[in-house]
This record gives sequence, structure tokens and C-alpha cells, in this order.
Amino acid sequence: MRRSRPAPLTDEMLEDCLQALHRLEGQGRAADTEDVAAFARITAALTTQAMQELEARGLVQNGLAGGARLTGEGRKQALGVLRRHRLSERLFADILGLPWERVHDEAMRFEHALTPEAETRLATLLNHPETCPHGGPIPAADGSLTAPATRPLDQVAAGTRVWIQQIIEEEAPFLRYLASLGLLPQAQLRVEEVAPFGGPLLVQVADARYALGRDVAAKILVRITPAPGA
Repeated sequence: MRRSRPAPLTDEMLEDCLQALHRLEGQGRAADTEDVAAFARITAALTTQAMQELEARGLVQNGLAGGARLTGEGRKQALGVLRRHRLSERLFADILGLPWERVHDEAMRFEHALTPEAETRLATLLNHPETCPHGGPIPAADGSLTAPATRPLDQVAAGTRVWIQQIIEEEAPFLRYLASLGLLPQAQLRVEEVAPFGGPLLVQVADARYALGRDVAAKILVRITPAPGA
């Protein structure tokens, strides 16, 4: 019986790992193999191989306290991948009309095929959007990234009115659940109560009230002031 060969490491996998590292870094989370593998949707063994290759290319520093970290060049390349990803999400949502819970998966495939010229033309077609459909800021063409001041919803005190800026979990079932509650980017809500000992938050959205678990609320980034023009 012939053993199947392990999947080869590809440039697409390396780009997905770079994007995962940047996202985890932005969330203040340690970049462990499990989280990177989950985002890139590859095995732990391939993720370990990818991290070693990224280090060899000078894009990642491994073996540091708190997990792997992007180097300056690694961060630059990660921002390029993130820009292509979020522009692709906008293409699928705004032009092709796919629901917001599906555009992340489509963009994970499409982003790797965009050439610099296609990226520029896509940004022009979309009128240079500032955020993806989930509220994540889109890096500029020069590689800069300006993120608004936000905090996770689970860290908001009772009695506070906030506006949703970004949903950091992009799995389809989670996004469908939030949409069913009206918890979309730019939506206004008020934290009515915060249960003690890690209990749920009671939030008011329009005329409805919902109890949100802390794990759900932690994946919703909010602003204390509305976005300009909102």
C-alpha cells in the first residue's frame, strides 16, 4: 500500500500564514501554531514548516517569548496580502452581491491571484473603500494602515452607548448569527447590563435586547463615538 505524500508548501500558504500573524498581532494575541494553522486552514505540520521558511526569508522571528513575530519586511508583505484580501471581500460583496458571511472564504482563494495592476484597478473600481464588509480597515496602497480606536465589546461598561466598528471572527455561522441580531458594522447599541463573574452582557440594538456571551462580545470591536459620516 502506497503512502500518500504530504501536501507541498506553497506561496499561497506562506501568504496566509503572514496574514494570520498580522491579524493575531493586531488583536494582541500570541501567534501560536494552532491559531495560525486554523486561519490558513493547513495542518500543524505544514504550519511549522511554513514558519521555518518565513524565518529563512527574513519575514518572521520564531522562538520569541509570546510567540512568533513579524519582522519589518514581514509586516510590509503581510499588509499587502491583507489589502488584497479585503479588497477582494469588497468585490464579492459590493459587485458580485455575495452575502457577507461568504466573502471571506472566497477572498482567501482570490487574493493570491491579484497582480499589482489588477489590485490597483480593483481599488479604483470599488472607489477606494476604507474597510472590508466586516469593518476591518484596508491598508493603503503605500502599505500604511490606520485603524480607529476600538475596544472589544466585552470590555465596555454597563450604561455605555457604542458603535460597532469591526467583527474579527469571520466564520460563516458566526457572521450569520450576528446578522440575525442586527449586529453589523456601524450599528449602534447600548450595553444595558454586565453580569458578574464572566456572565453575559445585555445589549440593546434598536428596539430589541439580547444577552451576549463574553466569548461572542470579545469578537466585536466597538467605538465610543460614531464613525465619521455615519
